[in-house]
Amino acid sequence: MDLGVGGRWQHPLHRAGCRDDDESIYHQHPHGNAGKMSFQIGAAEGIGGLVTAAWLGIAAHMLSIHQFGALTLVLSLGSLVSLGTDLGVPLALAKVSCDNDKLDRGAVYSAISRRIIAGWVAAILLIFLWANAGHAARWWLAGVYGVSVVVTTITSSALAALRGRAIGVVEAAYQLISQVFLLVAGVVALSLGLGVAGVVVAYAVTDSLASILVPVYARRYLAVDAAIEPAERVALGLRATLPLVTADVLGNAYERIDIWLLALLRGTASVAFYVAAYKLYDSVLLPARAVAASAIAAAGRDVLHNGRAVAQKLLARTVLITTAIAALAIAVAPLLLRLAFGSVYGRDKVTLTILLLSSIPGAALVVITPIILLCRRRLVVNWTAAGLAANILANLLLVPTYGARGAATAFLVTETALLVVFWLNLPARVADPPTIATPAA
Repeated sequence: MDLGVGGRWQHPLHRAGCRDDDESIYHQHPHGNAGKMSFQIGAAEGIGGLVTAAWLGIAAHMLSIHQFGALTLVLSLGSLVSLGTDLGVPLALAKVSCDNDKLDRGAVYSAISRRIIAGWVAAILLIFLWANAGHAARWWLAGVYGVSVVVTTITSSALAALRGRAIGVVEAAYQLISQVFLLVAGVVALSLGLGVAGVVVAYAVTDSLASILVPVYARRYLAVDAAIEPAERVALGLRATLPLVTADVLGNAYERIDIWLLALLRGTASVAFYVAAYKLYDSVLLPARAVAASAIAAAGRDVLHNGRAVAQKLLARTVLITTAIAALAIAVAPLLLRLAFGSVYGRDKVTLTILLLSSIPGAALVVITPIILLCRRRLVVNWTAAGLAANILANLLLVPTYGARGAATAFLVTETALLVVFWLNLPARVADPPTIATPAA
C-alpha cells in the first residue's frame, strides 16, 4: 500500500476483459461479469480512497509538517521503486487467466518469483533514494517500508489473475479491509507516540497480512494445477512479459517523479503541502478510474477495432463528470484542506487550482491510456518517455523558484500534451489485433 495517488498506468491496464463480441461493459465475460467487476472494484476504490484521504488527514493533524512530509516522501519513493517490480507480469497474468480455464502452477509461480526478487532489489534502491533525500541517519525506515514493496508483488499478482476472470469481489474486499485496518493501526501507532516509524511499521504489517490472505481467497476462484501448459509458459516468460512494462514504468515515473524532485529541491515541508493538494486532485479522478476499469473489457479482445469508439463513448461521460467535480472542488478546496489536513495546508490556493485543472486532462488520460497501450505500445512508450523528460526539465526549472506551484504547472502542461498526442493516435481500425504472446510453431 502507498499514498494512493496516481496509478492510471498500473491500475486500469490490468483489468483485462476478453470477449470478442463485447459491445458494452455489461456483456458477460467468459469466466465472470466485466460490468459487475467494474462496479465492485470501482465502488471499493471510491470508498477506499475516502478512507485513505481521512487517514492522511489524521496523520497530518497528529504529525508536524516535516514529519508528515517525511512520511509522504517515503511512501512516494516506495511507489516509485515499485515500478521495477512489475516486469509486465500482472498484465500478462490477467490475459492468461482470461484465456485459459486452468493455470499452469509452475508458470505462475515462476513469474511471481521473478517479481519477488525484483522487489528486494527495489527495496535496496528505496533505501538509497531515501538516504540521498537527506535521511541517511534513518535509512532503516526505508528498509521497513521495503517490506511492503516486496510482499505487494504477491498480492498484486493474485489480484491480476482474478481480474482476468472478471472477478472483483476479492479485490474489492482487499481495498476496503486493508484501508480500514491501516487507518486503525496508524492511529494506534501515532497515539502511542511512535511517530513516523510506527506508521511505516503499520504499512508493512498491513501489506504482509494481505500478501498471505489475498492469495488464499484467490485460490477459491482460480483453477491452478501442475499440468504443464507450453502456451502459458511462453506468455508468462520474461521475454514475453518484459516488453509490456516499459510504458508502465515510464508512466508511473512520470506521475511520481515530481514529489521526489520537490523533496530534493525544496525539502519535506514542500512535499507535505504538495501531497495534500495532490490527494484532493486524485480524489477528483475517482469517477474516471471507475469508468476506466471497464475500458479493456468494453473493447474486448478486438481492442484495435473497437478502441477509438469505446474511448469516445467513455470520454464523454468522464470529462463531463470530472469537470463538474473539479469546478466544485476549486471553490471549496482551501476549506476542505484546512478541515482535512490542518489550517496550514489550505493557504496555497494557486497550487490547488492548477492541480484541479490538471484533473480534466488527467481524467481523459485515465480512460485512453489502457486502450492505446494495447493498440500502439511503442508510440505510448516513446511519448511517455518524452513526457517524463519534459516533466523533469520543467520541475528543475520551476520548482527552485516557485516550489509546489512550479511542480503543479509542469504536471498540467505535460498532462495536456500527452492527452492530445494519445487521442490523435488512437487507431480507428487496424487489421490485426495484438496478442500478448504466442508459442513458437
